[in-house]
Amino acid sequence: MLEKALAAGCVIEALVCVPADEEYWNQRGQSPLVLAGPELDALVGFAFHRGVLALARRPEPVLWPAGPWSSDLRGLVLWNVTDPDNLGALIRSAAALGAGWVGLGPGCADPLGRKAIRSGMGCALSLPLVYGIDTAALSAMPGAVLAAALVPDALNPREARAFADQRGQTCLVLGNEGYGLPPEVLSACSARVVLPMANAVDSLNVGAAGAILMWELFARL
Repeated sequence: MLEKALAAGCVIEALVCVPADEEYWNQRGQSPLVLAGPELDALVGFAFHRGVLALARRPEPVLWPAGPWSSDLRGLVLWNVTDPDNLGALIRSAAALGAGWVGLGPGCADPLGRKAIRSGMGCALSLPLVYGIDTAALSAMPGAVLAAALVPDALNPREARAFADQRGQTCLVLGNEGYGLPPEVLSACSARVVLPMANAVDSLNVGAAGAILMWELFARL
């Protein structure tokens, strides 16, 4: 993830590593603070760090309506996704499955927080993030804006793909794992999409459901 941060042009404010990695990071133009493994664990309070930790300067946020949404054909919008692990996993899947950007609506966890960065394998550092998405923004987006929702008029993924193909651009909107998307968001979207379930299973984790839908709607690599 630190390699991704450097590749993305992030400014590293501080870097600490174990002695075995000092020369490597010196060669990368960094000036690390060096601590033995147990000291590093004690400093940060956990042992899951692969021998290096860094503090980076947050990039300036891109606020709607700026950003790549108008030119890139595939986008993911997250609304009130409060769990940082789910948020990070969705951003990672978006990057892997062809999304050109991720929009963040109200109530989302911090995509640049430590847990979200870790679960997203640093993809939030390279995939454009657009903040400040609201219902007016959803209504203004071109193409197909598809809300994932368990409602009577929801399309299955194949139908949603055909709907989106006719409109040239596709934006998938995912909501809170427990409560879904509010009615005003559903009304602002151009259609709804649902994953049919078998064996009396009523739902999937939002990260799993989002990855399946993005594969169906985005990924034809």
